[in-house]
Amino acid sequence: MKKTFLAAMIAAASFVISADSAFSADRPVELPPEEVSAASEKEDVQILSAGSVSLVRPEEMKGEQKTLPELLKEVPGLHIVEAKGRGAYTVASVRGSTAAEVSVFIDGVMMNLGSEAAVDLSAIPVDNVERIEVYRGYVPARFSGAAMGGVINIITKNPDKPGFSLSAGIGSYGLFKTNFSAASSLGGGNFFFGANYESNRGDFSYRNDNNTPYVPEDDYTAERQNNGYKNMNFLGKWSDKNWSVRLGWERNDKELPYAAPGADKPNSRPGANLDTDRLDFSVARRQRSGKLEWGLRADYLHQNKKYDDPSNVVGSWTEQHNTYITDRVGFALDGTYSLGKNHLLEFLADYANEKLNAEGDIVTTFGGISDFRREAADFHIQDTINLDKNGSLTLTPIVRWNMWSGSGKFSFAAALGKDFGNGWSMKISGGKYNRAPNIYELYGDGAFVRPNQNLRWEEGIQWDAGIMWHGKVGITDLAASLTYFGRNSDNLIEYMMTDPRYGRYYNIGKASVNGVEFETNAMVKKWNFRLSATWMRAINKTEGYRDGKQLPNRPEFEGFFRISRSIFNNDMGLAFAELNYIGENYYDETESIKMDNMLTVGLGLKYSFTEKCRVVFGVKDLFNSSPDAKMYAVVNGPSRTMWYPLQGRTFYLTLTWDF
Repeated sequence: MKKTFLAAMIAAASFVISADSAFSADRPVELPPEEVSAASEKEDVQILSAGSVSLVRPEEMKGEQKTLPELLKEVPGLHIVEAKGRGAYTVASVRGSTAAEVSVFIDGVMMNLGSEAAVDLSAIPVDNVERIEVYRGYVPARFSGAAMGGVINIITKNPDKPGFSLSAGIGSYGLFKTNFSAASSLGGGNFFFGANYESNRGDFSYRNDNNTPYVPEDDYTAERQNNGYKNMNFLGKWSDKNWSVRLGWERNDKELPYAAPGADKPNSRPGANLDTDRLDFSVARRQRSGKLEWGLRADYLHQNKKYDDPSNVVGSWTEQHNTYITDRVGFALDGTYSLGKNHLLEFLADYANEKLNAEGDIVTTFGGISDFRREAADFHIQDTINLDKNGSLTLTPIVRWNMWSGSGKFSFAAALGKDFGNGWSMKISGGKYNRAPNIYELYGDGAFVRPNQNLRWEEGIQWDAGIMWHGKVGITDLAASLTYFGRNSDNLIEYMMTDPRYGRYYNIGKASVNGVEFETNAMVKKWNFRLSATWMRAINKTEGYRDGKQLPNRPEFEGFFRISRSIFNNDMGLAFAELNYIGENYYDETESIKMDNMLTVGLGLKYSFTEKCRVVFGVKDLFNSSPDAKMYAVVNGPSRTMWYPLQGRTFYLTLTWDF
């Protein structure tokens, strides 16, 4: 499978780059902006950070009904963990990190809460997102925390022209999705409003081994149950030259499926539900005074999460009805200052106070404790130093101080960048990082996670070295990068499943990660292609404790390939194909349970009837590979049904009107 995937990508890449000049040189007239100049994107990346950055523009794939996790699968070094199936709780791992080590920001506000294991990416809408930046390795000073794993920075739309947009889509398994957005001038500034709704029954068919993998005679075709979800959200933004105000609300209702083997039967009991409401509000001001540009921001985030398991089929100790209410208030001051011709100082100081109130059966478990409080503070300072006269050689050191619940630690990093000219450049970075255990890891959730109040801070070092090139190869506009990365961790906090129902967080000790990322974007005439691939080894290095074993949810190989071509008269259409590959992946710390490798193929067609009306039709997982994926015991035993099977072949249709 690995060789087949790599051969397919190489063949397709060769075809695109060698396309002859018989194709028309006319640019598309009215297509969604699929083509983005490879060279211009490279310039964007160079400006964003001294380290490794990838850009994702959802507008290029508008109408394809992609979720945030699906969009992020094209980023090298980033692995999506669909813990309980597609559409359910989903998190990201960056360069072998845990999900808790990855910080997620929306319009400058950190979405990570101490009361959560990590940010659930499946609940974040992307219809109103302008761009997504993924920082790996070196993380700039403007982001809170030590960013031990990396940063996913989501920037929503802020159009400067008035207009409206409406889209509606349907798909397999009861999928329905609609989006409305409006932009206008207001009070000397720009106002944007967006609203989204999405629902999916999630009741796909798959082969169930009846929880008896050694007895194939009793296998049956099952219909996945308790696998649906509903998402609603509203976003309002206003900004002028100096001020910006944001108000966002999200409602996410999830059915929590139970482990599938032998459970999906017509007489199965109803599963649990997890309903989450989140409200965030922020106000910020930016000001320039000579060589100093600075900004102030205040933000408030409220989350109400209700867990209900009337049949007690998902929870771990009969805690069947729980409510978690989180309130966080934060303040931040950041800025940049030009110090002479060769120094650009950047700084950040922020403070956050978070309170978690737990109500329900969970309170009984903890002996009546219902309130948990934590304070966090950060201070970062970074200097970009020009080491030569023309600015082609830069050194960017950074020092961080991070405090969590009264305990503070320093960390540091540095990046070296060199522009060789003729499109060639190089980046090298390295440093020390740390992270405190959060409330969720310490105290559990009363449903799936048991508490462990003895957790210690994670610490580690990481480094990378990459070379980039962009320019022309014949008639092809090409950008490519190749990066080697590594990290060593101490007191790594990992979630360990002790059975399909529950687990606990532990400091497992030492871990080591090494890998290679490759990313390229090419354009030739009417063709566009993107390719990203990752090879990685993430190993437990704890002496006497599973030393040498691969860490779970870190596949060794992963890849993404997309090819598209504008078609029809006046280039009013676009055809595209995608391949996603995930290599064999361990579920546990002992390398005893492994998931099969998986290759999925997607196809689609876009057509613009007029300048204001477009349609997109496509299929994800064309060959229905996902439900057929199996897990198996490595040493002995047959393959068996995954605990949480994945939704497979999905057809979709989307109509969009701009007016």
